[in-house]
Amino acid sequence: MWTAIWPLTMNTEKRIPPVEPGTISANSGIFHATVIAFARRGFCRWMLTSLLMFAACFTASAQSDYSRVEFGGEFSTIRQNDPKTENGKNFPGFGGRFDWNFDRRLAFEAEVDFFPEQSEVISFRRGGQTLQAVFGLRAKVLETRRLSVFGLVRPGLFHFTDVLSYSPGAGLPGQKLGATYFEVNLGGGIEYYLSPRWVLRADIAGNPYRVPQQAKNVAGVTVSYPGSVEDTTRLSFGVAYRPGTLRENEGERKVPGNWGFGPLFSTLVTAPAGANNSIATLSGLGAYASYRFWRVLYLDGDVLYFPQDTHGPTNLYGGPVLEGLLGLKGGIRRNHFGFFGKVRTGFQSYAQALQGIASQPNGTVEYSYGRSTNFALDLGGIVEFYPSERGTLRIEAGDSHTFFSAHTVNVNGTSLRYDLGMHHTIQLVFGYGWRF
Repeated sequence: MWTAIWPLTMNTEKRIPPVEPGTISANSGIFHATVIAFARRGFCRWMLTSLLMFAACFTASAQSDYSRVEFGGEFSTIRQNDPKTENGKNFPGFGGRFDWNFDRRLAFEAEVDFFPEQSEVISFRRGGQTLQAVFGLRAKVLETRRLSVFGLVRPGLFHFTDVLSYSPGAGLPGQKLGATYFEVNLGGGIEYYLSPRWVLRADIAGNPYRVPQQAKNVAGVTVSYPGSVEDTTRLSFGVAYRPGTLRENEGERKVPGNWGFGPLFSTLVTAPAGANNSIATLSGLGAYASYRFWRVLYLDGDVLYFPQDTHGPTNLYGGPVLEGLLGLKGGIRRNHFGFFGKVRTGFQSYAQALQGIASQPNGTVEYSYGRSTNFALDLGGIVEFYPSERGTLRIEAGDSHTFFSAHTVNVNGTSLRYDLGMHHTIQLVFGYGWRF
């Protein structure tokens, strides 16, 4: 009655589909896959966020002048991992950027990069040449006359020229299909000022992107992909020029208040729950609280509830989602805005994970479900705007890593164990709060 498919793999890039009603997979769990996944995918960004927090703890005399407009060019590399192995490859590229400086710290930034080398075709996900375009905010958390440390929160688009290659039928030429995906560019870097007009820059960023559910007719056969949240890392080195009138730095006023709290609205893009389920975009409500305990370091946490059913019960997850995160945010609050890096840990809890399958004497099959709670690591940025003396408009963007623990399913009295590994989720959060 049951078939054994989807064997266990220690490769964290390769997703292991879960058990669904009517299909069983007998695997042994492995704990260190979680450690490997974090070390390879999250460590660089964790170090970057920590650097931004650390840099924000120090003050120094800032560069005396800035201009409203800034143009730059850069050399970049983007790392694309092979889902079949533990290896990856860095693809070189080039691009340009434009900055509009609202003041000496905060800027709107747009950047476009092109990676001309042909990457391996991974059907429905990526392949061929790569184009990246991002648009968002850059904020400096540390400034001296020669150096600054900044953070980036820039949503945008990934375009791949050759995501799927196929022949539509016998005797017909092969075809290549491109694809464009939504992404969130999260990171930061340093700037060095050669002069008031010339700037050297280096930055690193993570780029989680959403691959939607797709179905294609390949030589008369419908082939589908349930969707996923993929991730890559980009490193850039560039130079910029500031034309126009140089403006003298204005004075800054610190924003008062040690406590902050308020309601939140969140969008959570999660990986698919099973081989036959599409990627989910969930909407939820919750609240946040924040407490400044030392200069520019805050204890910060969110609690969010997503009432939608995540594709129906499977052994990965199912049902409504409860998420709780608590950790550190570090950054600056000056004049009418604040910019922070965040490192928070917590949990994502799913109400209807598959726990048991039992065959009945009458030939029917009964399924039992229970709660599945898993460790979560949230990395990203928080931007705050202060429209009034005590009011706070809060925007969060993050790559929330969910580390699914080994899961056991009881099948007619036999316990089967599954290693589910780490999954990325893209999370955007909006809220309004109060400071006191």
